[in-house]
Amino acid sequence: MPKFSHDLSHAAQLDLLERLTRAALTEHYGFDGAAAAVEVQQYEDNAVWRITPPDHDSSFVARLSIRDGRPAHQQRSEMRWLESLASAHTVAVPDPVTTTSGHYVVPIEVPDHDEPATLALLHWLPGTAEPPYRRPGTAQKMGTATAHLHEHAATVHLPDFDRPVWDAQTILHHGHALTGPGTHEQLGADGTAALRKVTELITPALEEGGPTDRGRIHGDLHRENMIALPDGGVGVIDFDDCGTGHCLLDIATILSSVHRIAHNEPGGYEEFARGYLDGYTQVRPLPTDFSRLLEPYLLLRDAFILNFVTTAAPVNADVASWGPRRIAGIVVNMQAYLEGRPYPGALGMHRP
Repeated sequence: MPKFSHDLSHAAQLDLLERLTRAALTEHYGFDGAAAAVEVQQYEDNAVWRITPPDHDSSFVARLSIRDGRPAHQQRSEMRWLESLASAHTVAVPDPVTTTSGHYVVPIEVPDHDEPATLALLHWLPGTAEPPYRRPGTAQKMGTATAHLHEHAATVHLPDFDRPVWDAQTILHHGHALTGPGTHEQLGADGTAALRKVTELITPALEEGGPTDRGRIHGDLHRENMIALPDGGVGVIDFDDCGTGHCLLDIATILSSVHRIAHNEPGGYEEFARGYLDGYTQVRPLPTDFSRLLEPYLLLRDAFILNFVTTAAPVNADVASWGPRRIAGIVVNMQAYLEGRPYPGALGMHRP
């Protein structure tokens, strides 16, 4: 078997990882991995496939974490939350599958790879990624799904939940975009300066909020991590970045992701935001000082993206194909914010 190397092409890396995953499905889950139908979904920090074993009517998601992955104990926390959410039946999520010996996470040996690799398997959530936000009622359902995640976090205790803390210190002050080697070249001098100034300005606002505003959050709740279900509902997938933090980070993330595709449609984003927030408040109140704090969390979301891109682009050809353009756009938006313009997605709200 070839060795994993950054010198391998993107396709060759993925081919090697698929073979390792097929073998693990046979060894640990009792499936015929060699005969399973495999469809790649994504290959960035994780390699993700849709798996349909022979003689199965349903499919599964295999996620092989190979780069910057969460340690196994943190992935087990993620799986326990998903299991609890699935059993609550308030929002549709992928239900984890344990191995034949009852484990959530399997270590995988990747030849000549210098980071631990782990495999998790989940039931496939049927539907279509990225719900059609313009369809009547969809925005409200996306808001309701978000609120159910937060309400579950507020009302269901999960002992030993050990996941990243998504706050100003983690994302901004200690984030890769400001502290990682080589990021100055990726952001440029002006971009680095803008990010440092934004960090200084918004940190006080990001430190606000009481216990009801913070808890378990998805962490990466953009529109493509929501699923339009066959019954007309909306589900949520990809909890790989789940952690603890302010609920506004999830809300800002979905609003920002829709703004990116709807802002050129007159009134389209504003209409979506109204529907989404209406759906959210049907389940639980908006976080304290929502209208004042949304803008800092939109900026925090983009800093989160900068951390991801500056980490992944040097080692992943797919991210490298779009990452520099994304960095440039975020830098322009941050510079405009520092000049006094509202940040994209801010709904005309005043600053803290």
